[in-house]
Amino acid sequence: MMKEKIMIKILCLVFAVLLLPVAVSAQAWPDTLDLGFGFEGMGNMVTMSPPVFSGNITFGSPEVAGGTWLMSIDDSQWPPTTDPDARWNYIFDNYYVYTGAGWQAVFDASSLPEKPHWEIYTPSNGSMEGTLVITAAFTDCDNDQILDIEERMDGSFSGTLMVMKYGTIYFSKYCGDGYYNGLLSNSDPANFADDFVWGNCIINLIDCSISTSDISWGAIKAMRD
Repeated sequence: MMKEKIMIKILCLVFAVLLLPVAVSAQAWPDTLDLGFGFEGMGNMVTMSPPVFSGNITFGSPEVAGGTWLMSIDDSQWPPTTDPDARWNYIFDNYYVYTGAGWQAVFDASSLPEKPHWEIYTPSNGSMEGTLVITAAFTDCDNDQILDIEERMDGSFSGTLMVMKYGTIYFSKYCGDGYYNGLLSNSDPANFADDFVWGNCIINLIDCSISTSDISWGAIKAMRD
């Protein structure tokens, strides 16, 4: 009987020790958190419905290390993927505008039924998600105001994002905003091959479970600057 009591106490102690790092780690996450990371992945606006770009976080803040990302666009008003030429022509004619140096398109709530959606998932710290605005661009390399196939092989993108309070685990308390930019490469745009994309992202998070009056002015200003 005495041995059983000792064994129970030992097991309880071991269980408490195992739980301690998790509790300490949870308490260590600050009220404001700035994340910076690089990413890369693949996607296709023409042959995928809805268009989805996804891939890996390749370097940066340890909170998102080893994570994956995903971005999707509402294409419910676009031609079907069964006719890729018609679909590409619709995207180009309705979104891209010639700027003098090339073509630029903006995908947001004013040009789509709803803003594009993004998600980040990490294996140990949880996930976060929200909406974003995408600005995509191609350069008119020969200045002829015609988007040649070769010019579709390389492009750029940038935009802003909002972090909605839908996160899980350690990210569950946060909301915020951020921005990103990057490049895309397509090996065979004539046959609508997938785009390879890579870039960098900055996300500024704040604990949205804290009342506004409890958040320091410095933290709020830092998010807006």
